[in-house]
Parts: sequence; C-alpha cells; structure tokens
Amino acid sequence: MKNASKQQGMWDILIPILLTIVVLPLAVRLAIYSCGYSGYEWYSVNDTLTDFYCYYKGYFLDIIGIFAGIILAFRLALYREKTKGMKLFIPLAVYCVFILLSTIFSINADASLKGNFESFESCIVLIVYVILALYAYQIMESERDYRYIWYAILVISAIFAVIGTFQIFGYDLMNFEWVQQLIMTEEQFSLYRGEIEDTFTGNNVYLTLYNPNYAGVTLCMLFAVIWTMALSETRKKIRIFWFVCSAVMLTLIWFTYSRASLLAALMILVLGTIKFLKQKKHLLIGIAGIIALFAVFICIDAALDFKYLSRIADKNTREPLTAMTTDENGIHMTYDGTEYCLYLENDTLLCVTDAMETPLITAEGHEMSLPFESGAEAVFYENEIYLYVAENTLNFIHEDDMYYYITPSMAPAQMISVEATDFHGLEYLGSARGYIWSRTLPLLKDHIFIGSGPDTFAEVFPQHDYAGKVVYSDRPDMIIEKAHNDYLTKWVQTGGISVLCILVFYILFIKKGIHGYAQIDDMRTRLGFGCYLACLSFMFTSLFNDSTLQTSPFFWVFAGIALSSIYSKNKGLS
Repeated sequence: MKNASKQQGMWDILIPILLTIVVLPLAVRLAIYSCGYSGYEWYSVNDTLTDFYCYYKGYFLDIIGIFAGIILAFRLALYREKTKGMKLFIPLAVYCVFILLSTIFSINADASLKGNFESFESCIVLIVYVILALYAYQIMESERDYRYIWYAILVISAIFAVIGTFQIFGYDLMNFEWVQQLIMTEEQFSLYRGEIEDTFTGNNVYLTLYNPNYAGVTLCMLFAVIWTMALSETRKKIRIFWFVCSAVMLTLIWFTYSRASLLAALMILVLGTIKFLKQKKHLLIGIAGIIALFAVFICIDAALDFKYLSRIADKNTREPLTAMTTDENGIHMTYDGTEYCLYLENDTLLCVTDAMETPLITAEGHEMSLPFESGAEAVFYENEIYLYVAENTLNFIHEDDMYYYITPSMAPAQMISVEATDFHGLEYLGSARGYIWSRTLPLLKDHIFIGSGPDTFAEVFPQHDYAGKVVYSDRPDMIIEKAHNDYLTKWVQTGGISVLCILVFYILFIKKGIHGYAQIDDMRTRLGFGCYLACLSFMFTSLFNDSTLQTSPFFWVFAGIALSSIYSKNKGLS
C-alpha cells in the first residue's frame, strides 16, 4: 500500500512536460544581442538587435531538456521492465546525428551552437525537441498522468483565450506598463518605456508568440485536443462546455488571419467529426454545424471589410520587375518583359531599350520619368544615380568603369542574377512564399547530406537578390531568415537525409495513429487522439511555416503523448 501511494504521488516527473506546455509559451523577456551579420554586404553595419520571444525561451527549453534527459536516463537504467519499445524513434536518432554533423561543419558554428536571428533554434534546442518526445512517450503511464496533462492544456488555453480576446479588441497586453516592467530590466524599461513597437497592428491575434502564424499553429494544436474532448465526452453539460471552448479557440484562430491555420482547423473539424459521429444522421448534423459555424465567421469578416477573405484570394499586386543587374554598361532592368538600361554619358543620364528610337535623357539634378510604372523616376548627381521604383529608392554609383548598387551596409556591390526555380510568375503566392521557395530550391542540391548548420539559413539564402526582395518583400534590406516551409528549412540547415528521417517518423506516426485509435473510451485514448490530431495539423501547417520555439515544443510533446497512448492501449509499438 505504501508503494502504491508513492507511485500515485510521483506526478512531479511530469514537471518538464507541464513547464513546456504552460510556462514556456509565456516566457517573454527583452534580450539585446548581436546577430553577427555586419560583415555581410547585404546587412547593415549595425547588427545589434532586440528580441522578446525567442532568446530566453531557447535557454529555458535547454534547461527543461537537460532535466528531462537526466530523469529519462535514470528511468531507462533503473526501470528497464517499464521501458517502452523505441524502434519508432530510430529515424529521430539518425536525425539527431545529422543535426550534430551539420553543427560540426556549420558555416557559422556560433549560431548553430547558441541560436541566432529571430529563431534561436540551436542544435541543442533541436535535439531537446526529440528528447521531449521520447520523455513524454516513456513517462506517461497512468490515467492520472493524462489527466494532469489535460489540465495543463486547459490552463494554457484559458490564458491564451484572455490574451487573444484582448488583442481581438485592439488591446495588446504588451503595451501595458506593468507588463513591460515584468519583461525587461529597470534600465531597459527606462529606455524603452512605452515605445515597444507593435509587431502587428489591428486586431491580429498573436498571443505571446510573436507572429500570428505561430499563434495559429499553436491554437490549432490546442483546439484539436479540446475538440476531441468535446466529441468524446458522454456527460451532456460538460460536452456543451467543451464545445463552447472549441468555438472560442476557433475564434482566436480566425483572428490570426492565418490561411494555413484555417485549413488545419477545418481538417481537425472534419477528421474529428468523422471519427466520433458514426451514425449517418449525426454525421450530417455535424457537417451542417461546421458549415454554419464558418458562415458565422464569414459574416463577421464581412463586417470587417473582408480582411480575411481578401487575403485568401492572394491577388498579384506586385510590380512586374523581374530582373535587375549592374555591369560596366549600366543598370539593367527587366520590367513587364521589356529590358531597360540606365547609364551615364557626357554628364547626362540616359535610359534606352531595344524598342526606343530615341533614348530618354536628363541632365544632372533633373528627374527623369521612367516609362514603366507610375511614379518611377531616376535622378543623378555626379557619379551617383538614385532610382525610385516599386516604392523604393535604390542608390547606385558609377566608379572604376563599373556600376554598383549601394547595399544596406553602404558598400558598393554588383547586382547579379541569382539561381532560381521558375515559378512561372507565381512567386507572389502565399504572401510571396513562392518567391522564397523559388530561391531556396536551388540550394537543396548542395545540402543533401550535411546542412549549413542550425540557424544559418539567412547566411545561405541569396540575400543579394535585391531586385527580387524589392518586388516580393517590399524592400531590398529585408532579411529572409527562413524558407516558410519547415521541410525546406530543415533540408538547408540539417541536410536532406535529416528531412528524410523526419518524414519517415511522420509516416510511421500517422500509420500508428490510424491503427491505434480504433477504440477511444478513456482519458488516455481521448487525450492521445487529440494530441494525434494536433500533430497532424502541425505536419500540414509546416508546409507553410517553419519550426519555431513557439510551436515545435507543443508538437514534440504531443507526439510523445499520442505514441504513449497508443502503446498503453495496444501493449506495444512494433
């Protein structure tokens, strides 16, 4: 009886999981750091940056991972009879090997070891993700364990609901003075007091997760668990309450204005409905309810001038500037299929095309109206040319019989064509994700085995594609730090084989879930299936988002919980 009581009281081994679910997402603290990019011509000479959402979160996760690893090691050594089969984790073990190899051969070892630039997913963080998945898988045992995790999910969901509701109505808690005092030192508060620039304006929900896209991904995972609980609940009043909570989470997801998250939420709704509503009548009612719910959201969006639906259309409003290069002959631009050349000659600025019989000419200090978009102009003073195009002013210089672009670091550099996959004019799709993918795909062939290293994507991406960034990122000094596709980012940073390992794990995980949740009748399977749906939504949204400290910890913990649930129900994973 004494041993049984001791076992019941050992809920404290769940603390690493509870901290990951409840505390880590709320870890916001001002950090001032140097990204080390000042040595690159495409970056400013000042590389000092501020970060609220990732810098300290990464270190906090490292600490959680260390304690989880120690506890797990002792457990595996002392309680071998309780150790669950781990064949499914072999692909993840190989994945960790390639993380380490990519770190050893990294183009920036410091960034790969410590994390860098708006991400801080160091090699340690990436390995901790896997440790957390294995930890949750091995540690979760009793019905009580699953109930504690369910309570933790409810706590963070409630906190997010409060923060998100404030943001929907235009009140960001980050702007409250007492909150700012909590997330920075007194010295920093006296410097930044009341001057923290909102990352996003309007009523976007981004919670404490920096980006509405990240908030959408996380909310979808939480929604998947709550929706499963609602559908599987047998007590009528409790079931209604969980449905109300599900509606709240859906509302928050809607106001992230994330299209990928909306599709993921719809996938969760449909899969959950099909899984639990077996009778045809109930299934039709459930589908009708989903349609009615989205009709309500569309009415809300109509009242807000179709802020959401206008983004789904994703119309091409970009300028048709497809190329810009410099050489000894001038500044060459391809605009709407026509090639233009600007150059200096005899104290005048000329613009010519093959179709022009007479070139456009202007004298020093006089503006030249360029024959493409409205408002496009050029002017020169001595040997410097200022070009206003695509709502940007670009500065060029003519020296040593060569034309150069003046980069954000104020250094002269030649504009050259970059290798890109032809997207046939669809680079603008997905908020210009097509542009990023078109420049990322050619990088993959160089990183089939070993990647460039964790958190080094920005240093590998062709940041010198100034013309492309002018058109698709709205400004030439924009730094593309991720591929906005987790699979592409991982391929570049940790190698193609590492992505293959992840995909093998995902496929095995999906297969286990299909066969492992034939019957859902207790807290283990209810929570497990909810976590399973959450992981499916993460895998889908990863096509349009990257792994982040705001989203990935939930995924890896939920993956471990889902697999543990299947193991407990089926007495093993083959």
